[in-house]
Amino acid sequence: MRRLIIALLVLPSTFGLSLWTGFGPFDDWVHNCQVRQQYLDRLEAMRVEVNKLRVEGRSEKEIAEIMVPRHNEAKALVRTKMKAKEVAKLEERNRARYGDPMGPTVEWMHAQHGGNWHEVVEATLDSNRLYDLSCLPWFDL
Repeated sequence: MRRLIIALLVLPSTFGLSLWTGFGPFDDWVHNCQVRQQYLDRLEAMRVEVNKLRVEGRSEKEIAEIMVPRHNEAKALVRTKMKAKEVAKLEERNRARYGDPMGPTVEWMHAQHGGNWHEVVEATLDSNRLYDLSCLPWFDL
């Protein structure tokens, strides 16, 4: 019981240390969530662009060919703010899954979504909702 009480008293204060001073045990989490917010902002800008391209009458295939590389560019820009060790881990995972360190290609996504270009476009605008939820306190809603 004593350990639980100590943990309940110490944990919020260490979190507060990271929050108010920028130094503390939760520093990496806070930084990663701030980087995640920048990534989500880029996805929102992409969503606006997709809607604009649809209004212009572009085909879903054309939009997908524009947005898949743009999605990978957004990841690359955000990764410049991450630690090299984390970036290497993400690139290795992508290399194993997609055959490309930056992420899926247009062809890979087209095959993955059964040839449905609309689904490919929508997939470029999605993010990992579980990871997003872990950063919810830091997001601009």
